[in-house]
Amino acid sequence: MGALSLSQLIDLVVGGLAIGCVYSLIALGFAMIMRATNIIHFAQGEVMMLGSMCGLTSLWLLPALPLPVVIAVGMASSGLIAVAMELAVYRTLRRRRVPIMNIITATVGMSILCINAARIIWGSEPLRFPELFATTAYDFGGVRMSPQLFWIMVMGVAIMGALQLFLKHTPTGLAMQAVAQDHEAAQLMGANLTRIMAYTFAISGMMAGAAGIMLGSMFFAFFEMGFITGLKGFVAATLGGLGSIAGAMLGGILFGLIETFSTVFLSSAYKDGIGMILLIAILLVLPSGLVGLWQKRR
Repeated sequence: MGALSLSQLIDLVVGGLAIGCVYSLIALGFAMIMRATNIIHFAQGEVMMLGSMCGLTSLWLLPALPLPVVIAVGMASSGLIAVAMELAVYRTLRRRRVPIMNIITATVGMSILCINAARIIWGSEPLRFPELFATTAYDFGGVRMSPQLFWIMVMGVAIMGALQLFLKHTPTGLAMQAVAQDHEAAQLMGANLTRIMAYTFAISGMMAGAAGIMLGSMFFAFFEMGFITGLKGFVAATLGGLGSIAGAMLGGILFGLIETFSTVFLSSAYKDGIGMILLIAILLVLPSGLVGLWQKRR
């Protein structure tokens, strides 16, 4: 392919940042649950898928719903589903003191259960979202930008910023960070571990739900949409540094840009394979992720 024009380069960067925000939101869920429980939640992609489906259903029932309300529905639905998983399955297994690998295996089982439940409820065909964004491109000083990609970036950054404010400036957020650092010390200081775990799954589910609405509006909602997207969210979390909140956000953005540019310079047919190659490369070369590399250089 020849050299890219400035317009093409901007389109690629904007597209990469938009899909990167989606990956960052999913990666945040992986990071938060990993920090709090040491569990890799492989059902995170399916939680995202269910949030997308619930948001779409709300539009079927009330077609005039504004975009913020649709996102709120998706976030609330995914948050409730994630908490239900934690209460019904993961907490029960922890109380029985089963090995951590058994709980991780259970997350795979929950993933398969969610896929089949969605297929029964919503069917096997891809479902298209109604138009949620303006169709006329925005013009920023001669640079034209898709309203859809622009608002996905804005909403993604706003949600991630709100999460950071919540974690750093609220008692519950500070308690969640304390539990993530040291369960026993946090409990001695009065933190309610049972409640904090539920909050962690709720917020990670809400992040996934927001990602599901954004992704569904970009492409479509589908009962298997969470599988490969969830894996990409895991790659993004690993790229940033598994268990790191800042790393999850950085990793998602970077992975979105890498994937977008690779489809241009290589082929869109290899888009999913590139993510898996990147995961293996990270595990081989940079197992602690970008945040770990930065910490070593300080």
